[in-house]
Amino acid sequence: METSQSNKQKSLIIFYSTIFILVFQLLFLKISPQLYSILNPLPFLIIGLAVKYSDFLKSCALALLILVFIHFFSEDFSSKQLIIFHFITSFVTIFFFGSYHLSKKINLDSSNLLSGIIISFLFILAFFYILFFNNVEYEKLSAFVQKSIDQVISNYGLQKNNELDKIIKIVMIILPSINSLIFFITFSLNFIFSKFILKKFMIKPVENINFMDFTTPLWFSLIYLMMLIIVLTQNSNSQMFVLSINTLICMSFSFLLEGYTAFNNHFKKIKLNNFIKFIIIFLLLVFLGYLLFLVLLILGLFIQTLMLLLVMLTFFNFLLSSGQPMFFSSGGKFIVLAMFTGVLTVVPLILFHAGNQLLSMTTASLLF
Repeated sequence: METSQSNKQKSLIIFYSTIFILVFQLLFLKISPQLYSILNPLPFLIIGLAVKYSDFLKSCALALLILVFIHFFSEDFSSKQLIIFHFITSFVTIFFFGSYHLSKKINLDSSNLLSGIIISFLFILAFFYILFFNNVEYEKLSAFVQKSIDQVISNYGLQKNNELDKIIKIVMIILPSINSLIFFITFSLNFIFSKFILKKFMIKPVENINFMDFTTPLWFSLIYLMMLIIVLTQNSNSQMFVLSINTLICMSFSFLLEGYTAFNNHFKKIKLNNFIKFIIIFLLLVFLGYLLFLVLLILGLFIQTLMLLLVMLTFFNFLLSSGQPMFFSSGGKFIVLAMFTGVLTVVPLILFHAGNQLLSMTTASLLF
């Protein structure tokens, strides 16, 4: 009797999970395709956190079968693109939660787990690049980008830049990794949002997955540095350069995440209302935009101090070997001057801080 009730409850969980995934996917798509592209992983992550892994697997498979079945009767309601997106998102989410469960069995910490997931995705990206992003597709895509830019220039009466072809070429080279990086960021934001939703509805996750103590492992940093050296030494037309620069951009997500966790952990210590904190983060996103992600990336590299030093030395070596000037001009005099700019900036700030502590609050405020 107990086994029958347990099986019935399990079937209901799978059924409701499947309905939840399908309804929210179709809802996001009908409201806005742009909204769907951003929030597509959200229902998968909510269910993945709320139910057992085996039930989640069955829910994803059942939702896919229902979409395929509907497609035979109504292509408008369930298009091929929706089925493909569902399959990709299901695969990524299943892989993510599956990797977490495997890491628990082999006692792998969160830092090595996430770094391992990124490396795994790099192999998938390389496979995709070799199979689909061939010369024919490259030419078609390049022509499409060129046509779109020409249309924008003609519509707004802008002058065509001579460097435009070079920019298009660079964009085409790094397009696979940029798309992957955007997906990593979107997936991570959806993961944070899904945990927030479960907390608000007082639903306890089956597994307490937390990456707030994430630090980039040494082995990952060494691979990152190796990719950087290859990028700086290889010819930009070579296949090795293309694969290396795409790998480098994808791997940058690890340092971006480390920068975010460091910022988040320090931001939590500030005694402010949660709504005010949300407003601050929202304003940072509005005014800084993509620059905020660059700041977090630099912060992540800065935490890995040795890593940042190695990146700088590699970059300086590249400038010297290619005959390009460093710090606005060449020569040892300018390098020494550039090194002392940090000291010249920090010393007055230290003296200002020391002097401020000797003054009363009123005097310091008036002087400020």
